[in-house]
Amino acid sequence: MNNILLVPGLYDSGPQHWQTLWHQQNPHWLRVEQSDWTTPDLLRWAAPVIRLLENSQEPLTLVAHSFGCLASLYAARQLPEKVSSLFLVAPADPDLLGVQEALINHPAPVAGRIIASSNDPWMPLDRVCFWSQRWRLPLSLLGPLRHINAESGHGTWPEGLELLHWHCQQLSKEA
Repeated sequence: MNNILLVPGLYDSGPQHWQTLWHQQNPHWLRVEQSDWTTPDLLRWAAPVIRLLENSQEPLTLVAHSFGCLASLYAARQLPEKVSSLFLVAPADPDLLGVQEALINHPAPVAGRIIASSNDPWMPLDRVCFWSQRWRLPLSLLGPLRHINAESGHGTWPEGLELLHWHCQQLSKEA
């Protein structure tokens, strides 16, 4: 799990968010930087993901959260050869953020997985099922965990890290 790119959600996922804590444990992982973490803008958020992918010597697994999932999907469509997989945790509903047109008619261009909660306020269960089918990505539904972030009490979220390890192992078996 060396070729990881963390793609945070709103507010850079915050200091107690599992992405930040995972990055502290794995400082060799890459992490996207944005000039404005408060305003979700699909093209602006996808731009630094695309730049990091362009500069990468090897394909990366994009480990994204919330709106970062949508930016990751968009970026993966631009450079699928630079993305080994998508690990999309608690994606935000594209309809809620007005970006559904950019994401609706395109399946994910690479292998991946959606990790979701059954009671996420940013992506209701019926919507996560809809988008999972639309993007043709398998869904791992983890039960009522809310938005899978610091506010919902996930901290270092060791179960998520285990899922990421499993996800990467599955990909290496398929290769």
